[in-house]
Amino acid sequence: MEINIENETDELFGFDYEKLICDVVNASIDYVKCPYEAVVNVTIVDNEAIHTINKEHRNIDKATDVLSFPMVNYETAGDFSILDGDEYNDCFDPDSGELILGDIVISKDKVILQAEEYGHSTKRELGFLVAHSMLHLFGYDHMEADEQSEMEKMQKELLLSLGITRDTDFNSEIKSSKADIDNMDLILEAKKAMNNAYSPYSQFKVGAAIATKTGQIFTGCNVENASYGATICAERCAAVKSISEGCKDFVKIAIVSSLGDFTYPCGICRQFLSEFNENLIVILSNNKGEIKEIALKNLLPEAFNM
Repeated sequence: MEINIENETDELFGFDYEKLICDVVNASIDYVKCPYEAVVNVTIVDNEAIHTINKEHRNIDKATDVLSFPMVNYETAGDFSILDGDEYNDCFDPDSGELILGDIVISKDKVILQAEEYGHSTKRELGFLVAHSMLHLFGYDHMEADEQSEMEKMQKELLLSLGITRDTDFNSEIKSSKADIDNMDLILEAKKAMNNAYSPYSQFKVGAAIATKTGQIFTGCNVENASYGATICAERCAAVKSISEGCKDFVKIAIVSSLGDFTYPCGICRQFLSEFNENLIVILSNNKGEIKEIALKNLLPEAFNM
């Protein structure tokens, strides 16, 4: 196994980042049961450098957090059987015989910024980006909803196997959910609900899933109207369904959207939900499989009440 790590910045992260990268790379290879010894190249750069690479190779004129350049063009993600063919000989190092998986480029600026933004450690953020990129090197993607769900599940299992969590970075209030429902399960329910959204005017689909203390889940989607004021948001749609069934003890709500980035509840929804639980856990997910948890009262401090 050959893992080449090059840091083109002065950032040392405050922990043994090289060991972390090697641990995640090796665990990823074991996780997908890659039958070959492999070569992976990881380069750490700053925002300016990754911006240049992103523009040159993807024609996207902005910095990003991580770029993946797979060597193998898989017919099916994670299926290494195709490598038996002679047409894939170039994917192997001629001297060592190791499979060249490809290259990973990571922006250290984004690692630091996103760790702060998402409320977890730089160790967790760097570990996530390496795991995410390794799955790309195995042919996995997140362009479609089912692909995204699969990658999210794999990333979560992979990081948990290494003990790379957010635990010390979230305050206890955010971690104290009483609902025995996994965040990923709730997010998947929200994604299913999003597919039912009626949004002919904005083309912006939103799905929400609320969990109660008893473990019940109620879902909702946004429903627009030509009279814009009559539009109802996904969060209130899910909440009203729950209330109409006699369940007002909300503990978690997951929110997803077609935007692909974290989508926060609007002001009206924040006030509406705070009526029932100001300590409600708001769970947000983006199209990279990252999850962000926030207490509702932190989104709406000093909520109106009577």
